[in-house]
Amino acid sequence: MKKILLFIPLLLLVVIVGFLTVPLMNKDALAPTEDWQGKPFPEFVGKNLLDSNAHLNNNSLPKEPYILNVWASWCTWCIKEFPILLDLKQKGVPIVGLTYSDRPNDALNALKNWGNPFSLIIDDYEKGFLIQTLKVSSAPSSYLIDKHGVVRYQQKGYNPDFAQDFLPKLEALRNEK
Repeated sequence: MKKILLFIPLLLLVVIVGFLTVPLMNKDALAPTEDWQGKPFPEFVGKNLLDSNAHLNNNSLPKEPYILNVWASWCTWCIKEFPILLDLKQKGVPIVGLTYSDRPNDALNALKNWGNPFSLIIDDYEKGFLIQTLKVSSAPSSYLIDKHGVVRYQQKGYNPDFAQDFLPKLEALRNEK
C-alpha cells in the first residue's frame, strides 16, 4: 500500500503536464489577445523591404483575399515554410510578407537564398508596430485576410499542411460576393 502512495505525486505530475500540453497540440489554438479573426487588419504605415524609399499602408495591400505571412531570416521554421509559399505564389495566391525582428539586410539576403514568395513585404524592423499590435509571439505566423481587410483565419507556427489548410479557405473567400 505504501508503494502505491509513492506513485501518486508522479501520477499528479503526468496529469498536470497533460493538461498543459494538450492545448499546444491544437494548431488553431490562439490566446485571446492574439486572436484577430473577425477583426479588421490594423491601420499602419511601414517601410517596403524591397524599396526602402517607399512606404506601405493599408491601401498598398491587395484588394482581394490574400495571405499575410510573418517571417524572419533567422527562423528555421520559416525556411521550411518558404517552399510551400513559393508553390502557392506559382498558383497565383497573393502573399504579403511581414518581417519579424529581422534586420532589412538579413531579410533581403534570405530572399536571395530562399526565393521571394511575396507580392510585397512590410519591413517592421524599426518600429515593430504591426508585430506588437498583432501580438505576434513567434514566426512563422500567417493570416488569411478577405477583400475588405478583415482577418478571417490565422495560424501560429510551422504547418506542413499549410497549403491544404489555407487554399480551401482562400477559395471560399474568393467566391464570396
